[in-house]
Amino acid sequence: MSINDPLIHPALIDPRLWGDAGLYETAINIDRSPVTGDEHHTAEKKFEISHLKLDLSFDGDNEKISGTATTCLQPINDGLATIELDIAEMNIMAVRLLRVEKKNTGGLPQNLLSVIGRLDFELHPEKLVIALDRPYSRLEQLTIEIAYSCSPRKGLFFIKPDDAYPQKPRQIWSQGENEDAHWWFPCHDVTNQKMTTELLARVRTGYFALSNGELISAIENPSDNTTTYHWKQDQPHPAYLVTVAIGEYEKIGESLDGLAVDFYVYKDRLEEGRRLFGNTSKMIKFFEEKFGCAYPYAKYAQVLVDDFLFSAMENTSATTMTDRCLLDTRAGLDLDYDDIVAHELAHQWWGDLVTCKDWTQIWLNESFATYSEYLWREQTKGRDEARFSLFQDFLTYLREDWKSHRRPIVSNKYRFSEELMDRHAYEKGACVLDMLRWILGDDGFFRSLSHYLNKFRFGVAETGDFKVAIEEATGQNLYWFFDQWLHGEGYPEFDVSYDWNRDHKTLKLLVRQVQELDEKVPVFRFPVDIEIITDDTGEVIETERRTLYRINIDKQEQEFYFPCDSKPRLVIFDKGNHLIKLLKFEKSAQESIYQMDRDEDVMGRIRAARELSVYKSDFVISALKEKLLGDDFYGVRMAAAISLGQLLTETSRAALMTGYQTIKDPRVRRCCVWGMGNFRDEAAVDFLLGVLENDESYFAGVAAVRGLANMLDANIGSDRPYDILVSSLTRISWQDVMAAAVFHGFSQAKEKRAVDIAIEHSRYGRPAPVRVAAVGCLGTLGKELHKEKHDDRIVDHLISLLQDRHIRTRVSAVRALGKIGNKRALPALREAQQRECLDMLKGALLDAIDFLEK
Repeated sequence: MSINDPLIHPALIDPRLWGDAGLYETAINIDRSPVTGDEHHTAEKKFEISHLKLDLSFDGDNEKISGTATTCLQPINDGLATIELDIAEMNIMAVRLLRVEKKNTGGLPQNLLSVIGRLDFELHPEKLVIALDRPYSRLEQLTIEIAYSCSPRKGLFFIKPDDAYPQKPRQIWSQGENEDAHWWFPCHDVTNQKMTTELLARVRTGYFALSNGELISAIENPSDNTTTYHWKQDQPHPAYLVTVAIGEYEKIGESLDGLAVDFYVYKDRLEEGRRLFGNTSKMIKFFEEKFGCAYPYAKYAQVLVDDFLFSAMENTSATTMTDRCLLDTRAGLDLDYDDIVAHELAHQWWGDLVTCKDWTQIWLNESFATYSEYLWREQTKGRDEARFSLFQDFLTYLREDWKSHRRPIVSNKYRFSEELMDRHAYEKGACVLDMLRWILGDDGFFRSLSHYLNKFRFGVAETGDFKVAIEEATGQNLYWFFDQWLHGEGYPEFDVSYDWNRDHKTLKLLVRQVQELDEKVPVFRFPVDIEIITDDTGEVIETERRTLYRINIDKQEQEFYFPCDSKPRLVIFDKGNHLIKLLKFEKSAQESIYQMDRDEDVMGRIRAARELSVYKSDFVISALKEKLLGDDFYGVRMAAAISLGQLLTETSRAALMTGYQTIKDPRVRRCCVWGMGNFRDEAAVDFLLGVLENDESYFAGVAAVRGLANMLDANIGSDRPYDILVSSLTRISWQDVMAAAVFHGFSQAKEKRAVDIAIEHSRYGRPAPVRVAAVGCLGTLGKELHKEKHDDRIVDHLISLLQDRHIRTRVSAVRALGKIGNKRALPALREAQQRECLDMLKGALLDAIDFLEK
């Protein structure tokens, strides 16, 4: 059973996720797949690497690098005779054993290297096996130099213009996470091998190369028109955090108590870069105080890159960030990217300073960084906005739980480690940390964080280490919390009701956990705060009395009794909305209106506004309109607009029109548009067209597109919705969010007339976000046409996209072919499976092939 919790609604999700076609679904529809894969464990080590030095030339024109990797290491046990390093598709020219002599030159200690001799080696799949000249003991140190060249297909990416995209910048950037660093340098590509590093990057003069640590020198080489940038990272970190980013940049530099805080931005987008990165120094200072641990590195830099695979990457002391985070003025009405900036900065502690011991423990990196977004928002925008943003995180996780898969946050079962970088590791984990903070209290929670960071500083840790750190800091053994929230799956689903007994002056609260139980989804145990509000009638004035109780839930069904002299005005379950949960707690319209008006907790007011979506009476609509126009917090006003849009009366329509015309906040206005889109008639079409033509908010436009798409199968007597949607493909918007939304709308409506348009907009040369959305649309339309045996043209086009230069277009094409179900695609998919190396593509290909082979 799944509780139909009215609080859960797609319009409340972060608008950056509004491009998801699932946005059209407002009812629970579970379509969850089992997690597959083998069990994985922490990698064994035969040696410790203390230092890695890369001396490389980067050839962007030929997409090639060459040079040397020098590794200093020490055996863990006696008798080490061979060394095995991770490499992929490299040309190894030589492996040399070096002698290290320490000498003083000009009063400074230096290591002088000389060659002892060459070492034999063998190449195995993604392994370099080096035969040492003799067995070495655990007390000896070795230095090995590997001369190599490669043209990486992942780990290092070459960006450059072509005829279809002539405006693309020339860049080279790395992306090592999860296990892709060994595609551009030999290493032990695991999280529990940490070392100091340095990089000498020889690049074309005029281009800048950023890497980890301090810039030691930048030396021009006139003979070949190159410049060598020498970076040195003196604190140990794993291979996946070693970075290089090469391009043409303008540096914006700041200093925070002597710490260099630098941003590398495109020369023609300096102002947008300043807006994006402007709070970084304040964040560093805030996190140092909050975490009880000083920023650990020599600098903090952030650099923009094109075509990045993700939002950003927390490379040690040098974050790489997609240039999609740059906002124009109109996008800035709805969005900011402080959360991404805060997230990557927080990783300098959570993941870089203390690194997860293996990928099964990735929540120790990602959940903590995601919760740090909440901490920064709480600090700068207040508790109400922070609570609402955390609820949006829960919604993001919930859609994965319903539509993709469910797993424990700490899980060692996967096909590719990248599959663990999901909404369980990020958003659910952040919500779990917030519950932990509530249970421990602020003092105990932040003392535990500080103790953990300082105890495992520059090392690795696993979940049990964090649990022990809490015990050492607070004395509390939270085994029950870790068992159910980190090693278990799911969340409680509550069916709650109460009954007041006039004669006995008591209130009985019945709490039932109705989630489906299995070996991973338990009956949950936790404290819950209950608030009972009654009338307090005095001699002069009638006031309310609020009484807060904390109960302990530990059974599938429990009854609790509370003294209660008069009929309660309101009973609140989980005051403060601390628990991850779904909740059914039916109230009268009067109770919900009272809560919407009087609850001190913003999430309680939002819940009440959503609970009113089932009452069509005039007094309910009047109360919702009052909150839409006047509540202090925008999230409550959004919820009121959504509920008015579900009531579908002329009075609620008028309230939405008034709200849209008078409210300035685009977040609320877009929800008014959303609500108006539920009125499937010509008047609604006129309104939505006006939004598209006149509203400054891109996301109000996206909401209008959704409304028009919902009318494609409505009997309104014209093709206007379709025609308006087609014309909207040419509307200019940030990251083409409106054009992408059109294709998501066509997909949801199964609009077969859009096939030709989707094929055209998916071609190489079109904007990347539009291409990905158009390909996804073709998957849905192809599935419908496959039933009629008319899908060949779509299938042929999608097969051609399997070799597209754009990675996410290829991923989308694979998923679309799997969705269509035409077995004719199997040979092309199998061929792609042999060719592709990126985990995101390999996983998608496995899924598509498995589905088609059934």
